[in-house]
Amino acid sequence: MSRAHHPRAAAWELYFTATARLTERIEAALKGQAGLSMPEYSVLLMTDRAGEEGIRPSVLAHRVVFSRSRLTHTMKRLESRGLIERRPCQGDGRGGLVFLTLDGKTLFDKAALIQRAVIRRLFLDDITPEEVSVLTSLFSRVSARLDEDSLC
Repeated sequence: MSRAHHPRAAAWELYFTATARLTERIEAALKGQAGLSMPEYSVLLMTDRAGEEGIRPSVLAHRVVFSRSRLTHTMKRLESRGLIERRPCQGDGRGGLVFLTLDGKTLFDKAALIQRAVIRRLFLDDITPEEVSVLTSLFSRVSARLDEDSLC
């Protein structure tokens, strides 16, 4: 059996291709309807999830789905657009925190609806609860392995 026809290799290829195509569709919708790239959306998403406490740039770098150097440029763009702001961390001189501005929160909420609509239409509406469980289990293990590997 050739490597290309091995079931695990075929599964990986399907995953890789499908997620790349899905990401392209999400980004096209975000750019067209909200003026945001995927990296910008990712920063707004993680900053929104941090809530009123803000998020340290180092934590943000760990959670976004792109390189640290790209994060710096993305944050500068979002800051110049008035969508995020950096503030000193109270009682901790080591660094600052990142927060969504009111405009950032408004745009993120709009973008989240756009992103959810694409994901529902192209992915979530067609999977069973059992498949959700399998995907959650699988990607929890992969995520934990990635976290462990980054500590090496």
